[in-house]
Amino acid sequence: MNVIRRLYGYLTRYKSWAVLAFGSMIIFAASQTVMIALIRPVIDDVLAPPTTQQVVRDHPSREQATKQRIVEVLLNRDQPEGQRGWLVNRYDTAAKSLDHWWNADRASKWRKILAILLVLFLIRAFASFFSEYAFQKVGLSTVRDLRNQLYERLISQSHRFFAERSTGEMVSRIVSDADAIQAAVSTRMGDLFQESITLVGLILFVFISNPELALISLVVAPVLVFPVVHFGVRLRGTTHRSQERMADMATLLEETIRGVRIVKAFTMERFEIGRFREATRRHLASNLKAQKIQALTSPVMELISALCAIALLSYAHHRTAAGTLTIGQFLSFLFALGAMYAPIKKLNKVNLSLNTALSAAERVFRMLDVENEVAERPNAVDITGVGSGIRYERVSFAYNDEPVLREVNVTIAPGEIVALVGGSGAGKSTFVNLLPRFYDVNSGRITIDGRDVRDVTLRSLRGLMGFVTQEVVLFNDTVKNNIAYGRADVEHERVIAAATAANAHEFIMAMPNGYDTVIGESGVLVSGGQRQRIAIARALFKDPPILVLDEATSALDTESERLVQQALDSLMRGRTTLVIAHRLSTIRNADKILVLDQGEIAEVGTHEELLAGRGVYRKLYDLQFLEEERSLGAMA
Repeated sequence: MNVIRRLYGYLTRYKSWAVLAFGSMIIFAASQTVMIALIRPVIDDVLAPPTTQQVVRDHPSREQATKQRIVEVLLNRDQPEGQRGWLVNRYDTAAKSLDHWWNADRASKWRKILAILLVLFLIRAFASFFSEYAFQKVGLSTVRDLRNQLYERLISQSHRFFAERSTGEMVSRIVSDADAIQAAVSTRMGDLFQESITLVGLILFVFISNPELALISLVVAPVLVFPVVHFGVRLRGTTHRSQERMADMATLLEETIRGVRIVKAFTMERFEIGRFREATRRHLASNLKAQKIQALTSPVMELISALCAIALLSYAHHRTAAGTLTIGQFLSFLFALGAMYAPIKKLNKVNLSLNTALSAAERVFRMLDVENEVAERPNAVDITGVGSGIRYERVSFAYNDEPVLREVNVTIAPGEIVALVGGSGAGKSTFVNLLPRFYDVNSGRITIDGRDVRDVTLRSLRGLMGFVTQEVVLFNDTVKNNIAYGRADVEHERVIAAATAANAHEFIMAMPNGYDTVIGESGVLVSGGQRQRIAIARALFKDPPILVLDEATSALDTESERLVQQALDSLMRGRTTLVIAHRLSTIRNADKILVLDQGEIAEVGTHEELLAGRGVYRKLYDLQFLEEERSLGAMA
C-alpha cells in the first residue's frame, strides 16, 4: 500500500490532465451503455412485427411491473393528487413528453434511433481520444519524473554506494523497472479506470433492465473474480524474480563489454558465452513461469464464462417460451453481459500488469530510499580558495571493519606539491578520495583554509579541485566538449589554450574534424597518451587551485609519458597538488613526499632526504630500480 501511495504522489502533479481523462472515460462508458440500451427498442419497437409489439405492450413482463411499482413508491404516488410533491409532477411531465416524442410511428422512431446512434458514435470517438491521450500524458510524465529523480539520487550518492552495487543493477532500475512502471501507469492504469467505469455502467444497466437475470448472473461473479486475484498474486512473485535475473544479465553484459580486451587476450570467449547463456537460461525460466500464469488466465476465465453463458441461455429459453421475456429484452441483456466480458478480461490483464509494476516500483523506491552517507549539511557555506592550506587532523577511515587510514596528521601549504607513495593497499587513493568527500572520514577532520570540508557545500568544495587519474574517463562526444566539460557556450580560444598547454593541440588538429571530432565511447578512437592529454587539458580548462594526480602516467609508454609529464608540469605550476606516484622517478621535484605504510604516515621528506634515511621509501626505490634494470636487461 505504501508503494501505491508513493506512486499516487507522483500522479497528483498532473491533476488537470487526470480530471480530463477521468471525465472522458465517464462519457465513453455512458455512451457505450446507452448504445447497448438501444438494442431493445431496435428489436422490439422497430424490427419486430407490429402484432408482437402490441402483445408486449398489453402483457408487460414481471420486471416491467416491478420497476413501475418501485417508481411509484419512490415518487410517493399513493398520496392524494393534491399532496404530491414537485418531483412527482416534474417526473410525470417529463415522462409524458418522452413518451410523446418516442412513441411515434415505426419510421419516425427508426430515424430517431439512427440519429441517436450517430451522435453516440461521435461522442465515443472524441471521448476515446481524450481519455487515452490524457492518461498517456499523465503516465508518461509521471514515469519521467520518477526516472529523473532516481537518476539524480544515484548521481548524488557516495562512492561507497557505487562500490557496493553493480552497474547492471542500477541500469536495470532506471531502464527496465521504470519501463514496467510506465507500461502499467500510462496504459494499464487508463484501462483500469475506463474499464471499471464501463463495467459499473453495464452492471447498473443490467439491474435496471432485468433485475431477476442480473441477480442470477451476480451469483456466479465470485467464480470469475477468484482467478483474477489468484493469478495476480502468483504473477507478482514471478515477475520480481524475472526482473532480478534481468539485472544479473545486464551486469554480466556490462562487465564483458567493458573488459572485452581482457576476454580476448585470455581467449575466454567460450567461457563468457557460457556465463551469458546461463544468465539468459535463468531469465528465460523466470519469464516462462510468468508467461505460464498469464497464458492460463484467459482460458480459465473463458471456460467459466462459457459455462455461465450456457446456464443463462437455458434460463432465457424457459422465460421466452413462457412469454415473460421478449427477444429484445434478452438480446439487450445478453449484449450487456457480453460487453462486460471485455472489461473483465482487460481488468485481469491490468491486475497482472499492475502487480508487475508494483514489484518494479518496490525495487525503485528501495534504491531511492538508500541514504546518502555523504550528505550536505543544511547550513553549509561556499568555499572559494585554498587560503591557509589543507590539513588532515587525526584522520581515520575504514571501508568495512579493517582500518585503511589510522590517525593521519598532514599539513599541506598553498601551492605545495605533495607526493604519496607506498605499497598496494597502503591507503594512497583513500587519502585523496577523502579530500573531495567521495567518502567521509570515520574520525578526525580535514580542513581547507581552516574549514571542515563537511561544513562547506559539495559544489564549491569539488569546484576547487581538478582530477587526472590513471583510468581516464572521456565521453562519446567531441574533443571540444570533453575539454570544456559541461560548458557548451565557452570560447573556442580557451579550449585551444588548454589543449596547447597539455601538449594536445597538435594531434587534435590532425584529426579529421579537429576539435569537433567525436572520440567514441570512453575515448576509444584515440590512444592512451592522447586520452591522458585530453584529460589534462580538461583539468587545465577548469583551472582549479587544487590538483589531484592519481598515477596519471603509470600506464603510458616512454614517449607518451614524456609528453604527458610536460603537460603535467604546466598543470601543476602554481597549484596545490597531491600526486599518487607509481614511478618514483616522476616525483623527484615534489616539495614533500608522504610515505604511507599500512594506513599510517611512515616517513615525510624530500626525495633526497628519504633516500638518505634508508627507510621504507629507500626500500621501495631500490626495489623499483632493480625491476627497471631487469626490464632493460631483458630488452637488450
